[in-house]
Amino acid sequence: MVGTKIFVLRIKDVIRLGAFALAGLIILGVLAFLFIPRQGQGTPAVEPAATLYIPGAYTVSIILNDRPLDIIVTVTENEIVAIEMTEMYESQRMLFPLFEPMMERVSDDILFYQRADIMIHNDFPVTTGILQQAVVAALDQAMLPY
Repeated sequence: MVGTKIFVLRIKDVIRLGAFALAGLIILGVLAFLFIPRQGQGTPAVEPAATLYIPGAYTVSIILNDRPLDIIVTVTENEIVAIEMTEMYESQRMLFPLFEPMMERVSDDILFYQRADIMIHNDFPVTTGILQQAVVAALDQAMLPY
């Protein structure tokens, strides 16, 4: 005997099943987004073996209070090795007290990221900008001509 079968569905069960199905689809979408590689991801912007600079120490002078202050950037063929500032005169130190601590911060950040065009967040953007521009000018001197 073949007869008509009747299914009774409660709306509460239908809504619950739909919610679980939607949650499952969202979880699958998030997992796919996280684990499927996207084009261009995972390749470094600059290959470490590429020659970027002419090795040496490059100096840029900043004039503070009518006296020069030299920023010295030392590079190898493919990395920035050191960023230093020459000794400040006492008059410069008194008029520009933030230059020494900001130079340390700029130096640390540039050496860490190996780029001079990074955004350095602090409360002294003018001082940081002047020092960063000096480092960029020194690196421009060190760049290989293409």
